[in-house]
Amino acid sequence: MLTLPRETRPGLDLVKDALAALREKGRERPRPNDLDARDPAFIARLLPLLGLFYDDYFRCETEIEEELPEGPFLGVSNHNAMTGMPDMYCHMTAFWRRYGPSRPAYGLMHDLPFSVPKAGIWLNACGAIAASQENARRALARGAAVLVFPGGDLDACKPTSAQYTIRFGRRRGFVRLAIREGVPIVPVVSVGAHQSLYIATDGRRLAEWLRLPRIARSNVAPLGLALPWGLIVGVPIPHVPPPVKIHTRMLRPLHLGLPREAADDPAEVERAFERIVAVMQAGLDALRAAGRHGLFPRG
Repeated sequence: MLTLPRETRPGLDLVKDALAALREKGRERPRPNDLDARDPAFIARLLPLLGLFYDDYFRCETEIEEELPEGPFLGVSNHNAMTGMPDMYCHMTAFWRRYGPSRPAYGLMHDLPFSVPKAGIWLNACGAIAASQENARRALARGAAVLVFPGGDLDACKPTSAQYTIRFGRRRGFVRLAIREGVPIVPVVSVGAHQSLYIATDGRRLAEWLRLPRIARSNVAPLGLALPWGLIVGVPIPHVPPPVKIHTRMLRPLHLGLPREAADDPAEVERAFERIVAVMQAGLDALRAAGRHGLFPRG
């Protein structure tokens, strides 16, 4: 098991340059379906600033059970803490620290963040592309790593009482994608970020009543508490997370060993799905038992 070490705190000049990179990139427009929108030079300039949040604010601990495959693979992660999930940024920073910004890597993202001023282009330049099978296939064809969060809002907005569960719902597209493209799956599990707020209920019935799945592609309407809003009702808007410690583990790659035509066999897809979720749930249980995460981490 490899634990990524803490890096030397960057100097003020590097932090200022990272802020300048954000200002410069913020003048552009996002291109959600363009793989060439990813900007390794921008990522390299941004890393010192991200490193401060990674090491000093979220005190991230990232473990890698086995070096990631050199070729294309599908990273599959659980989701935490609504739409302001700090674990996502920690995944990105850890990957770049270990493998460098020049290694092609993308993350599938909901349409909505691309429309957020400045943030949409920043995420796009870091490798975020619109979540679609076609975009994922094109990225894998380039030999890239592709990160997906199959649970989406169902996983990110699950109640605090269910923070240690994998919630992927009925989503099986990522399994079919991995089978068709013949790429391994790297399960990624993370804990801690869900303690940056409190969610009483994900409000799925309310979301259905408000027709949010059709109107906003949102399956949830959470009820809870988060900074700086206080009470959150019905809209999973980004929050300001307190300094929760985040503990992440990239598990050993899973080689499904199935022929491409198995992607059209519901029974084979379901067996593969259950295998992936079982591995991830076991990994999540191990992180929970370690207790090195959240507002009051042990050890």
